[in-house]
Amino acid sequence: MNRLCMLAIITILFVIILFVGCAGVKKEDIKVKDELAAVVNQVPKTMAVLPFENNSVTDPDRHAPLSKGLSAMLITDLKNSSTSLQLIERDKIQALLKEIALSQSGSVDQSTAVRAGKILGAQSIVFGSFMVLGNQVRMDVRIIKVETSEVVMAESIAGDSGGIINLAMELAGKIARSMKVTFNPPSVKSEGDINAALYFSKGLDALDRGDKKDARRLFSKCIELDSAYKTQVDNVKGLN
Repeated sequence: MNRLCMLAIITILFVIILFVGCAGVKKEDIKVKDELAAVVNQVPKTMAVLPFENNSVTDPDRHAPLSKGLSAMLITDLKNSSTSLQLIERDKIQALLKEIALSQSGSVDQSTAVRAGKILGAQSIVFGSFMVLGNQVRMDVRIIKVETSEVVMAESIAGDSGGIINLAMELAGKIARSMKVTFNPPSVKSEGDINAALYFSKGLDALDRGDKKDARRLFSKCIELDSAYKTQVDNVKGLN
């Protein structure tokens, strides 16, 4: 559904709600308003998730690939678990980053995020950073409304670095709730090995370089270490 269609739907619903409100408040009116509000909430909300900035203290070069891996996990988790978020595909985001040389700096500020969101046609943009310290990892994320540059959400989450896939799912839930959309996550049973997350992230790097053979090898290693990543790998575009 494109932006014009969404605006048309919202405008029509607003007029109906206004008309109902002017006619006096009755039980039937309240029911109609609730039903209309539910319809409005189901209008797809377009979102882009940018790669995370690497602020790791422990072996930052080793953990650098997680920049792409974490954003890819969030895209998959949100896409598979929410009913009304329209996620922009990772490959389109990567193409944009190459075009505007954003990935070279490894840092995304609010103005750059808004710029990227406008080019991608996103209504909201998710960006943030992660830090690995010892066997702990912390993720900080913000959601910006592209049209107004308003901060919709600012959240942090931390836990054992071996459970990155579980932390990403938890963070996806926070994002969904802040956007007021349903979130029904599948059951994830992770083996708790950070190397699985690293192999998955390196596989994305290989794919972005055009090396599909190496990407498949890395993704296979990832699933071999932790089968919970199979859903993530299955969601990767351009592998076949």
